[in-house]
Amino acid sequence: MSIGWRAPWSGARDYKVFFWAAAATTMVVVGFVAWVELRIGGDRGITAFDDIGEGVAAFVAAVLCSLAARRTLRRQRLGWSLLAASAATWCAGEIVWSVYEVGMGISVPFPSAADAGFLGAIPLAAAGILIFFSPARGTSTRFRLWLDGAIILLALFFVSWTLGLKSVVEDTTGPLLETIVSVAYPLGDIIIGTILVLAIRRARDEAHGRLLLLLGGLAANSLADSAFAYLTASGAYGTVGSVLDVGWVAGYLMIGLAALWPAGAPRENVEDDAIDIWQLALPWVAILFVGLTAVGMALTGSTIGPVRTFILGAIAILVMISQVYAHNESRSLLIKTEEYAATLREIILYAPLGVVRIGLDMTIIQANPRFAELVHTSEDQIVGASLSSSLPPEEMARAAEQFRSLSDGSSSSIESETKVLRGDGKSIWLHWSATAVHKSGGGVDYFIAMFNDTTARHEAEVAAVANLNVLERLNRLKSEFLTMVSHSFRTALVGIQGFSELMRDAEDLDLATVKASANDIYDDAHRLDELLDRMLDLDQIDADKVEVHRAPIDIHAAIEVAVARARASDGHHSITTDLERDLPWIAADAARLAQLLQILLDNAVRYSPSGGEIVVSGHVEPGQVVVGVKDHGTGMPADFDDQLFARYQWSANNPTTKVMGTGLGLPMARQIVEMHGGRIWFESKAGVGSEFHFSVPMQSNESAAHDHLDQKVPVALPV
Repeated sequence: MSIGWRAPWSGARDYKVFFWAAAATTMVVVGFVAWVELRIGGDRGITAFDDIGEGVAAFVAAVLCSLAARRTLRRQRLGWSLLAASAATWCAGEIVWSVYEVGMGISVPFPSAADAGFLGAIPLAAAGILIFFSPARGTSTRFRLWLDGAIILLALFFVSWTLGLKSVVEDTTGPLLETIVSVAYPLGDIIIGTILVLAIRRARDEAHGRLLLLLGGLAANSLADSAFAYLTASGAYGTVGSVLDVGWVAGYLMIGLAALWPAGAPRENVEDDAIDIWQLALPWVAILFVGLTAVGMALTGSTIGPVRTFILGAIAILVMISQVYAHNESRSLLIKTEEYAATLREIILYAPLGVVRIGLDMTIIQANPRFAELVHTSEDQIVGASLSSSLPPEEMARAAEQFRSLSDGSSSSIESETKVLRGDGKSIWLHWSATAVHKSGGGVDYFIAMFNDTTARHEAEVAAVANLNVLERLNRLKSEFLTMVSHSFRTALVGIQGFSELMRDAEDLDLATVKASANDIYDDAHRLDELLDRMLDLDQIDADKVEVHRAPIDIHAAIEVAVARARASDGHHSITTDLERDLPWIAADAARLAQLLQILLDNAVRYSPSGGEIVVSGHVEPGQVVVGVKDHGTGMPADFDDQLFARYQWSANNPTTKVMGTGLGLPMARQIVEMHGGRIWFESKAGVGSEFHFSVPMQSNESAAHDHLDQKVPVALPV
């Protein structure tokens, strides 16, 4: 607990009140000394002024301590209440004293009721100061507290014994009660002084001023008490007050000033704060007084005596114990510090993150092995190098700006993610965060940064984006496919429905009209059947369920057969061939090859103008046979290759729709060609027409082809 309390004043007004009170106290003390020394008012006037002045000073202290108790809570309130009671008790004793000397004009008997008030103030003051003890912090532990208390108590007893307590104790001429009361004054002051010094040793910063005022006030009271006891025991304390009585006046006024001390708000978590050097030195100051007293005795020729010898021996023993305890504490702290340092080194050494200590000039002061592993560079090369050697220039500029925000205090921590070129030339992604480490004076000493490899996460994000694009494309293809199928099916069904209604509702249809309508219905149904067959074929090919039955094929004859069928089914176009003589045989699936030629011829017939010429060519190139189907249709852009051979490409508003048809023929043609190890492409000019080409690897000779008759080869389709 602290003795801090919140006064009703604040800021400058708080200090102003204390300043004027201190000035008034100084004037009163100086005036009291002058009045007594100058003997103003004669002996009776001096006696009245002395007695009443002491009582008023104690009363003022009691009032101010009571006000402090009202403005505080919990333990502080109890402490100030006890100090107020102590001052009031002493004031009551002084009133009794004044009645004897001022009112009755007689000497005060010793001991008397006044001594009961004076001595009763001592335990109350001691209890009040004990209440003000702060929590132990630094080295002010419980054992250390009692050890220092014993040293201070013995030191004060030595000084008091030398200054007069010895004379009081050894005076056996008076009654025993008188001796006991005379000894009780200095002993009580010694106890209060010891407790107060210990309280100051443990006090936190905002309580120092108040406790020092209390110490000064009680020290002044103790001096006056000791002088009173010594003078009374020797018979030198007369009816006229002594100038030493100013000790009580000054002492209680200083206690009143302590109640007015303008303390600030108590700080949090002060238990971990180290105590100040001067607080550590308090027990040694008491020993210093012992030394000075001993020197004074030696200069005056006084002997030490058995009591003081015993006290000095006890002090020496306690000091030895204190030193051993202090060294043991230091040793324990050193061991713990080394253990913590070793643990911290191991944590940094084996940390899963790269840890780097960076100077204010962006130089790497220290780096753990994990960071060296991340950047594929040895620690010797890293330490002493600039951070810019590990970061790209643009990232380094951004990082330098962030570190400046740490230096000026505008940010408590920073973090970023950057692409780094490792020592082996590979690029990785690192996420890093940094914070500033400050000096004891408050300035920034260096920065601590931690790095984590996030390359896998970045790659996963890139893959996720790519997969998302694929899914979006598949969804788009699905929509286009549904649109295409819907359009194709609806077109055929509209024709079937229309001709069927015509045949159903017409009353007089001739046979030719009925046959024509039936023929149109058949054509539309055939187109639907063909569309479904091609869809199923493509799905089987994509699912790797199609097997290629390779056999020797006469490509020249196969082309002639396909052209003959096209001529038979279409009478509106001129279909010719331009084939090299002696085209070599190829190893192919006859059914799939016929299907391929049919798809290309159907496209040419369907999209060439009526009467247009369609030419099927074939020639040999190194290692392969190239077949072409040329029409004179609309034509397509040259960069339309990928879309033309893709599945389900269809758009009602696209001018190439007239060339693409159902969108299934050409993709199937591409699959068939690739199943045979060839490729398909086209050449086109807008308004002139298009020429589709496909290549098929040829057999080395005809006998090799016959050796593989009816061999089934599983097809591995390209993705």
